Amino acid sequence: MLVRIRQYFTLMRRRRGFVLGLGLVLIVACVCEVIAYTDQVWATGQAGERQLAAGFGDAFIIAFVLALLVDPVAQHQFATEWGRDLYWAIFSPDAPQDFRDALQGLAAPVGYVTRCTYELEFRELDESSDGLLSFYLRVSLSGVALDRHGFHPADKVLVVSGHGGHASKYSFWSFEGEDGQRAEYTESEMRSLGALSLDVGGTTVLDQSLLLHETHVPFRGKYKAERHVTVTCSRADYFPLFQARIVLAQVVIVKGQVVNDLDFTLVQLGRGPIAARKVTRPDGRVELHFEGEHVAFPGQASILSWRPKVVAGPAE
Repeated sequence: MLVRIRQYFTLMRRRRGFVLGLGLVLIVACVCEVIAYTDQVWATGQAGERQLAAGFGDAFIIAFVLALLVDPVAQHQFATEWGRDLYWAIFSPDAPQDFRDALQGLAAPVGYVTRCTYELEFRELDESSDGLLSFYLRVSLSGVALDRHGFHPADKVLVVSGHGGHASKYSFWSFEGEDGQRAEYTESEMRSLGALSLDVGGTTVLDQSLLLHETHVPFRGKYKAERHVTVTCSRADYFPLFQARIVLAQVVIVKGQVVNDLDFTLVQLGRGPIAARKVTRPDGRVELHFEGEHVAFPGQASILSWRPKVVAGPAE
């Protein structure tokens, strides 16, 4: 370990410009931290300015550490030294097969989703529900399998609870390979197999490994999957939309009578808001279509939120 550290600092001494830049970033970070946590610059009462300075200081410290870790010259040096070992571990016939399979599994994704469509249809609940709503969520996926051994859906998917802790319900599930082989289950069938459960936080979990079917997608094969969920919500609420795979394109469609009564906003975390496009159907009903332009990474949620529209009062 000490030898590695000495090699790293020897490498850094040969790049004086890079080291000077790192030093400048560290100095700025220290100055910001001193300003934020001492009374050398301003009086104690100015909390807003202190928080701003602390934020800048933390950001520069993070930038300093990341620059040390991801310096391309250091990466090249480490890859040269460790690359042969990794190549042997993955490809050499002398390496244990289980070890090689595990490394390949870590390096390669199971697959990706070319398009994901979330279709939410809102409706009013009965009068005894204190003005609550519910929506029927249809999630449709088109994906590509990248697992060398083929793909069979066996992971757990989940849906968070609704307003007031009301448990959300899976009502339908289907999976179809490009060869036309298809499997589908209703809520009662999923429950009879023990595939549905509630965790301690009230999240509904669907264990796809317990669904009995032989649908299998070969390497680079295409598939389609669909899940239907019912969720209880209020008139001012939000709901996260996310997948466990990389999603190249995603569309969110909002429909129902409440579309004209509520303001809907969709934000992809790390990217910002996504503009809505109004679509009028032949029957006169209005839908909102949100189409994201950015790739969504595993677990990167898009938050759909809504609230009653503000009616402007009469001008004075």
